[in-house]
Amino acid sequence: MAQDATYITKTYHEREGDRYVAGSGGTLAVESGGSMLMADSTTINIIAGGALSIEEDAVLGLVGEDINLTDMRHLLASEWGTAVDLVTGTATATESLLADSNVPANVRIANIIAAVSMSSGSLHVGTCSAGREVLIRCIGDKTGTFTADNTSVCLQASGCIMLNSVGGAITEIHLETSTDHDTWVILKAVYDDVWAVAGSSLDITTT
Repeated sequence: MAQDATYITKTYHEREGDRYVAGSGGTLAVESGGSMLMADSTTINIIAGGALSIEEDAVLGLVGEDINLTDMRHLLASEWGTAVDLVTGTATATESLLADSNVPANVRIANIIAAVSMSSGSLHVGTCSAGREVLIRCIGDKTGTFTADNTSVCLQASGCIMLNSVGGAITEIHLETSTDHDTWVILKAVYDDVWAVAGSSLDITTT
């Protein structure tokens, strides 16, 4: 509800005394040393279009223990999403084509399904927040059998830095499919926009 035009100040105690309102441009401020208490069974609602902003060096108290902003960002940025399937052939209603060329955000596992042989497919690994992890793997078809066992996929850095397992900068990671087993690499964001190889199968090369 918009601020009542009969009020002059941008913050005010609403008539009937049920709400205290910060109108457009107004602010409810708790200054240094102050606090806001929430009783049991109360809630904070952020409606559509609203935002909760936590500034640099802020601290969130969680069940009596403090958590700093960086650690909280790591928790939020870990992106505990589901898996996504990227196929080298025609996509179904539940799959995305590898031609999309980006590792999707908000996923923990990206499956590259070698449905059609491909020798120069590429997938871009982009910007990230520190703490995010993603497993990228070639798994053949949905049954786990590589009907297209000569598929090669190149993971390329785009707007970020990639490091190999010993900390050296790389620009590409090549996944080569095998008739015997999956090919995979685990990437972890050690800093904002800096991916590092945290684990891999034997069938990858880095350049």
